[in-house]
Amino acid sequence: MLRRALRLLVSPAREWAAIAGERESWHAVAAGYVLPLAALPAAAWMAGRLLFPADLATREATPLAHAAIARAGAIAFCGSVLWVALLAGAFCAAAPLFGAPREWARSWQVAAYGTTPLWLAGVLLLKPVLVGLLLIPMLHCTYLYYTGLQAVIGVKAGAAAEYVGIVIVLALLCSTLLGAALAGFVP
Repeated sequence: MLRRALRLLVSPAREWAAIAGERESWHAVAAGYVLPLAALPAAAWMAGRLLFPADLATREATPLAHAAIARAGAIAFCGSVLWVALLAGAFCAAAPLFGAPREWARSWQVAAYGTTPLWLAGVLLLKPVLVGLLLIPMLHCTYLYYTGLQAVIGVKAGAAAEYVGIVIVLALLCSTLLGAALAGFVP
């Protein structure tokens, strides 16, 4: 898992070619890749809130504060996994518009593996003031989605940029609506 993550960062074209040759089910990718990596930012955020309590609304570390941190970490983890599902769904739904087959497992691969830089950079959440640095891995994710769509799904290079843009807007819209619906559950 970590080898694949590093190869996606260092030599994405070669790793996407390897992924394109695999026929892994979406649940195998979810269990063996998405779940462990999605836990990194959530764990880093929770650890950061416990290590740097001055960032909390109250400066006291109370059991209630710890429960709120754990709940928010669990929600962040679930949100990260849900992001991949939303993105995969959008990739799958938009595929015919770009001359690509509608394949859930392939769309899941692009969404899951393409999100790698953001998950790895999630360790920056140990100190919340570093959150602005996550813009760089977000841009790298966009590049990985672009190259992954070409290698894994077979989208032509000229259409891949538009495909990524439309899908990210769709996924952001869905996640915003979902976030608004779940806002009452976040501490």
